[in-house]
Amino acid sequence: MLEVGAGEHVKNMAVRLMPAAIVSGEVVDEFNDPVSDVEVRLLVIQMKLGQMYLRVAGKAITDDRGQYRVAGLHPGRYYMVAEYQTANVTMALVRTTLEQQLAEQVKATKPGDPLMIERGPETPEPAYTYPPLFYPATADFQQAQTVKLNPGDEMAANFLLVSAPVAFIRGRVTNGMTGQPPKSASVSAFWTTYMEGDGLPAKVSPEDGTFEIRGVAPGTYTLRANFSEDKQAYEGEQTVEVGNEGAQNVQIAALPDFAAAGHVTIAGTSKYSPRRVLVEFAGEGLMPRVRVSASHPDFKFEAQLRPDRHYYARARNLPEDYYLKSVAVSGHEMSPDDVLVSGGRGDMEIAISAAGARVEGVLYDSKGDPTRGSILLVPDVPQPGPPDLYRRTSADAKGKFTLRGVAPGSYRLLAVESVSLDTEINEPDFLRTTGNRGQTLSVEESGKYTVSLALETSINPN
Repeated sequence: MLEVGAGEHVKNMAVRLMPAAIVSGEVVDEFNDPVSDVEVRLLVIQMKLGQMYLRVAGKAITDDRGQYRVAGLHPGRYYMVAEYQTANVTMALVRTTLEQQLAEQVKATKPGDPLMIERGPETPEPAYTYPPLFYPATADFQQAQTVKLNPGDEMAANFLLVSAPVAFIRGRVTNGMTGQPPKSASVSAFWTTYMEGDGLPAKVSPEDGTFEIRGVAPGTYTLRANFSEDKQAYEGEQTVEVGNEGAQNVQIAALPDFAAAGHVTIAGTSKYSPRRVLVEFAGEGLMPRVRVSASHPDFKFEAQLRPDRHYYARARNLPEDYYLKSVAVSGHEMSPDDVLVSGGRGDMEIAISAAGARVEGVLYDSKGDPTRGSILLVPDVPQPGPPDLYRRTSADAKGKFTLRGVAPGSYRLLAVESVSLDTEINEPDFLRTTGNRGQTLSVEESGKYTVSLALETSINPN
């Protein structure tokens, strides 16, 4: 920040440049032979509309020695992935085939006669490929580790790729409302739900909606389909396991957004009654979060959600002791942790209760002295939802903290030194690194609980 007053001249201001970092290495196969045409990408986490996705910050393609180099990187944490460019090998085979045809025609044609090159109906494909590999050595993005780059670092990162037969994905996309094939649909495959872009495109038939994606490696893929009909956008998503023999009969039913006319009801009384209720629906993968607002006196709202997709519903900025108790869609009551809609339209009833629990306590350091820190309330369930939706608070200089309006359920209380947890909780491996750490706590409606909590040394071991 630089402040300049009226008529003031600033002189001798130093501008300090930070040296960029470099990542280089080599990619070899299981026989220790170099692998060319491998794209090595460095990915950073970005947040958009409340959802996490991966943005490419730098990339390079291995040469004939299997070596790559990515320069000009800003300091920070990165994920790395090595992806074999099967398409490049396919095009090389196409060129080789055409060259062979041309050579044969030249031998069989008299001087002056035209050359006729006929391309077969099937594009030749290589017999093998390599599945994408996240650093240091995993095909599962949730198990990947970040690499930390400091200013001026020159880091070496090598990859060992294991070959696998080239596979395919075949299936059919339909209009989920009518069951009929769309006239014009787009289908792509992605190797993680957190990636944007074009993915691996499919050839889709406009007659019957069948599609095929060729040249993929065995593994887990997320298929996304979209099209427009009657001025409505349809979207569908399906996760498939692709084996050595490929994946057959994959069905994707694309649907338009579910339009809900909603109403918020308030149960119980408290010193402060809400005049406005903000509700957020957090979906899976790259689905944008849906935020709605309902205000006094009618507390009505409208929301559009994706059918057949699971959402976590959370109420924001409620008065003390209030919490989101339940969600009912078209008369069917659901847990706020698993909101599911279907069809085109319906009604939604959200219940807010003033009977939330209160959790008070003192945070201690390793010496047993009260200390400052951040406290996180993690739902102790198999699918706890997006970490940034968890309740959190801070302990003051005397170690005291309070959480009010806690919904009934089982939790783990986790405390760390960080004043702000925004960076840590947005790491994809946050839940894996926290494991079963923290103190367990069962909460009931209107309950009051006092706890003594020990400070954790770190959330992220990296």
